[in-house]
Amino acid sequence: MSQPVKPVGLGFGLLGTTNAAPVSDAEAEAMFAAAWHMGLRRFDTAPLYGGGLSEERLGRLLRGRPRGDYLLSSKVGRYRDYAAVVSNPKDNPGDWHDYSRDATLRSVEASLTRLGTDRLDIVFLHDCDDHIGAALEGALPVLADLKAQGVIGALGVGSNVAATHLALLQRAALDVLMVAGRFTLLDQSAAKALFPLCEARGTEVELASPFNSGILATGPDDPGTRFDYQPPDAAIRDRVRTIAQVCAAQGVSLKRAALQYSAAPRAVTRLVLGLTDPDGLRSNLADLADPVPDALWPALAALGLPDPSERALT
Repeated sequence: MSQPVKPVGLGFGLLGTTNAAPVSDAEAEAMFAAAWHMGLRRFDTAPLYGGGLSEERLGRLLRGRPRGDYLLSSKVGRYRDYAAVVSNPKDNPGDWHDYSRDATLRSVEASLTRLGTDRLDIVFLHDCDDHIGAALEGALPVLADLKAQGVIGALGVGSNVAATHLALLQRAALDVLMVAGRFTLLDQSAAKALFPLCEARGTEVELASPFNSGILATGPDDPGTRFDYQPPDAAIRDRVRTIAQVCAAQGVSLKRAALQYSAAPRAVTRLVLGLTDPDGLRSNLADLADPVPDALWPALAALGLPDPSERALT
């Protein structure tokens, strides 16, 4: 298999799912083994996912792997109870936020224990959209201290809101942003101000959720598909249907176009994909390695989508 246009990482939120199609240990081991065999070495988790369950399970999967062979990240600031039932992944009742100094120290220590490691390559402030001041005053200085001590290698922000990333990057030195779902075929809100600032600051961008929670992989007619964690409305389904028709006219599947589009901007350093079965991962990597026709971006531009190529986003 040829190499994808950009490096790829995997998010392990699915290992914290306890109430909707939980992944068994055997399935998780097969998924992880396949990802490792395919050369993936960038892994992300968070204490939010299953209230620490994802970190525990990922730690077991990583056991015995040389620590210098992979990049590992977790997050601080947003939490839920261990193995809690999740009724709304976007705004789940019972979740809480705490960006204080003490909570941040406890969180990092607990993550290290669950993951079975003595350091984290990246720690992200997690979903601090309504808590920017608290994150800047409480958690961020603690993470900077831990970075100086070598406990973490880099610090950043993980959010589904481009404005959050922009506000924090304008006020703090950040190494990397995990921008989830904000440069896709359905949402390009990171492009206009955030991406140019990242390039100017030398801040890396990991683009997560290129499928906007699924609809850009499944298409609009799958009854179980999601857009930003929720069932899509008719307008979103119609928009995806129109985009898919333009892609098909160019001989490109919607999924392949979605991956290539999110990977294309110069500011994007890496794509972070959700955990999936080996065949699904193999398909995603193949789609990323297969360039789209030059005519695709101009055809999509007729629908109002900005050209993701370097010339258009610089």
